[in-house]
Amino acid sequence: MKIPPYQVFIITLLIIGSSTVAEGSDIDNKEKKKISESLNYSEIKNLTQNEDDSVYPQISSSSNSVYVVWQESVGNYASKNYDIFFMKSNDGGDTFGDPVNLSNNPGFSEHPQIASVGDNIYIAWMDDSSGERKVMFSKSPDSGKTFSENIMVDQNTIGPHHAELAAKGKNVYIVWNGFDTEINNKVLFSKSDDEGETFGELREIGKADAETYPKIAANADGYYITWDKKMGKDTEILFIKGQGYNSAYNDTNPRKLNTQGIDGGESQVAAFTDRALVSWTSNLPVDKKYVYIKSSENNGNDFGSTILISSINSSNVENMIINDTIYVAWQDDINGNQDIYLTTGKINETSKDMPVNVSDNTGVSECPSITVSRNGIHMAWEDNTTGNHEVLYKRLT
Repeated sequence: MKIPPYQVFIITLLIIGSSTVAEGSDIDNKEKKKISESLNYSEIKNLTQNEDDSVYPQISSSSNSVYVVWQESVGNYASKNYDIFFMKSNDGGDTFGDPVNLSNNPGFSEHPQIASVGDNIYIAWMDDSSGERKVMFSKSPDSGKTFSENIMVDQNTIGPHHAELAAKGKNVYIVWNGFDTEINNKVLFSKSDDEGETFGELREIGKADAETYPKIAANADGYYITWDKKMGKDTEILFIKGQGYNSAYNDTNPRKLNTQGIDGGESQVAAFTDRALVSWTSNLPVDKKYVYIKSSENNGNDFGSTILISSINSSNVENMIINDTIYVAWQDDINGNQDIYLTTGKINETSKDMPVNVSDNTGVSECPSITVSRNGIHMAWEDNTTGNHEVLYKRLT
């Protein structure tokens, strides 16, 4: 299917971030000196180009390689079955190879996650082929040429949902939501310290009374985990850090990040050296529909002011941090249509510049994912402009 032509954008970067101040400071949206740069967009690539339903893409990169996974319908429509597909580029996103079906089973496979370190690629997803929902995992040690047999990470946990994945060095971390109406929600965690060959015992990180959407980022030998917890009429954005597998409770009490009386939504966390970046969205109250950002420059010990980005109906926020630059992508209908937006800037400055529409088409664009490599910023999302859901890709250099 042909994708309609897309405009080439020149982006005025939004400079966002925060100084390291005491936790719980008021929203800081002061005008500061603006720095503008130009980014060249490559043409949008339709990676799937079929009549199937291709959704929930995730993207990762390592050196000159770019990797994309997604969930795609297989068989006839009546079967309503999905498998996990993988595709790679060896030339920084200029061209992509053929898709590979990683799950390829009679069960329902969904919501894949991906992380890469050097030549190692790690992929996790949810699957019910055994008759019960399980967290599945597969690894490639050779940049996607071959993959290991699929293994189950969760051992006898109840109702796993929303698995997330992170990796650093030889460590691979998986966190997910175990949901049951009788025992309420649990945030569960498992780690491999041998490049995904084996996983240790499960750890319980936190509890909530509704689905929590946990997220994880890896940093040297440590990790950061965020999740949202419904407390009465409010939703809290909670954060903990861990250094090493046996210290999942370095912060014995999870820290609440949305301290301005603003209801939280699904969060995202990123890490780089001693820096941590947390972002989330909120639709309540109606006059505070923003994308919210909070950052730390001392390993998550202290967070700066909350920075807000203009939004109408934001969701599915994703972020990255490389050196002192942060990247935030999300789904929004700022221009009256669901599109993918991006902003980027320095960790220690703020600005009122508007975010940039990356997808900018007539269809519904949703569920963005972002990675940064030596070739630039790589983004993937699902889009129905062609009449069915496809996985689209764009590079900014």
